[in-house]
Amino acid sequence: MNTDQPVPDAGRLGPNIILALVCVPIFIGALDLTVISAVLPALMTDLGIPAQTGLNDAAWMVSGYLLAYTISMTFMGRVSDMWGRQRVLLLGLAIFMLGSAWVALAPGWPAQLVQWLLRRTLHLRPDTGFLALYVLIAGRVVQAFGAGALVPVSMALIGDVFPARKRAVPLGIIGGVDTAGWVLGHLYGGVMVQYFPWPVLFWLNVPLAGAALLLLARWLPAGRPQPAGMRFDWGGALLVSLMLVALNLALNTGADPDAGSQVAGMAAALSPGWLLITAGALLMFLLVEWRSAQPLLNLGAFRMRAFSAATALNLLLGFCLMVGLVSVPLYINTVTTIMQRLEPQRAALLTGYLLSAFTLPMALAAIGGGWVAQRAGNRAAALLGCALGAAGLLAMSRWQVQHSAAIHALFTQGLGGLAGRVELQQGAAFVAGSLLLAGSGLGLTLAPITTTVVDAVPEGERGSASALVIIMRLIGMSVSVSAMTTFGLERSRALLLAGTAGIALTDFAAQVQVLVNSTTQVIDEMAIIAALVCALGLLCALALQQQPVPGASE
Repeated sequence: MNTDQPVPDAGRLGPNIILALVCVPIFIGALDLTVISAVLPALMTDLGIPAQTGLNDAAWMVSGYLLAYTISMTFMGRVSDMWGRQRVLLLGLAIFMLGSAWVALAPGWPAQLVQWLLRRTLHLRPDTGFLALYVLIAGRVVQAFGAGALVPVSMALIGDVFPARKRAVPLGIIGGVDTAGWVLGHLYGGVMVQYFPWPVLFWLNVPLAGAALLLLARWLPAGRPQPAGMRFDWGGALLVSLMLVALNLALNTGADPDAGSQVAGMAAALSPGWLLITAGALLMFLLVEWRSAQPLLNLGAFRMRAFSAATALNLLLGFCLMVGLVSVPLYINTVTTIMQRLEPQRAALLTGYLLSAFTLPMALAAIGGGWVAQRAGNRAAALLGCALGAAGLLAMSRWQVQHSAAIHALFTQGLGGLAGRVELQQGAAFVAGSLLLAGSGLGLTLAPITTTVVDAVPEGERGSASALVIIMRLIGMSVSVSAMTTFGLERSRALLLAGTAGIALTDFAAQVQVLVNSTTQVIDEMAIIAALVCALGLLCALALQQQPVPGASE
């Protein structure tokens, strides 16, 4: 394990002040991960794009951002190892500001300029609304390239300025701030779009990120100069980018928009061809990195048991995290909406409220996980988190159809609606408690995983190692979406066929009840799978370092 002392430049400011400074851009960047989901309907209406024909294209506002965000992480962390943390943070913020202004302006003169160029050079007359959408997507990609640098470089910076014994709590704070950002993004966007035009959300990024840039430029230590002879591994960067693009397309394309239903269309979400390209790019990347004198990622770090275990654990927990994030909207939009006759707008609001019982404890527990890791060791904190997460997910597997009545009563009438109704009280407490337990458990693991990775590598490799931590979680989440979609579709089909056998087609009430029961059972089985995956994470957690480095400086 590495026990580097804080960098000399950190003397300009205390480490805690540096932590506070980097939390500002982290939060701003995390907000934009999810804010688009709230403004997308208003944006499409503004551009005159019908949902029936434009939703697939508009979805790239989300997936394009996530893809560029992930690719940016892969090399921006390494670039910060070479150029210095301050320079790359400032560069990331500047790119993020440029992308935000681009998105806000896109329907105006940028789209008009592209339209004029297409007419003059290629004699094309594209649809104005869709053209503006594509310009917007390009702006989102630029945004993401800037935002992708913020978290891994900040994590590496914390590793630079805090001694080994004091890294867990600040790394937990970074994890908590990042989680809080993407948790609140949808709510922030939903509230703002009620009062302001959607471009205002992106214009606000400019002064906020600009203020953060000025603060970091003035107060953040520049760090050590780049060692002579260091070169960037362009071959590795291109191969890992190809791998991530192919994996994204493999897991998120193939849906047939002309299928009889959205569910049927999602059944084709796995593309063997793209998976083959992913595997080939990964193999080539490993070969290039193994032979490179200055690799993008030092594969030798995987010889350390704790490092390998931490990265594997984050992959598994990313899988579990996405199951939690998917189960709530699936339950509300099918079981609760049907059984309680909930309107779509109120269903969306209820989904947000119920998800907060999962995500807000996760954000708070990320900070608590750092506290536990700093006092009891990374292994103890990760074991506790995995155990609580598995218990919470297992409790989620006991959700029942009748719990929808308790959730609806709590949402529409508040705690007063549960007064004197013991069954509803127990149902609401069970659903909320299972989400709180699962979210808290997953949150507790963030700091010990990150601390293990940052402690395991020297200062000159912390940027790329920090990026790897986040990328593994994102890959786990992507795999979870694809795997659970495939499982859910096949299982739902089997349950529906078995449940409706012998029921007359005219018996609509019985048909609906079978649908509700089948959906609930699928959600429960998905939670069981996630609980088993989380329990598997206990084996990885056992390989983490138990205690902080005894000889580390205070």
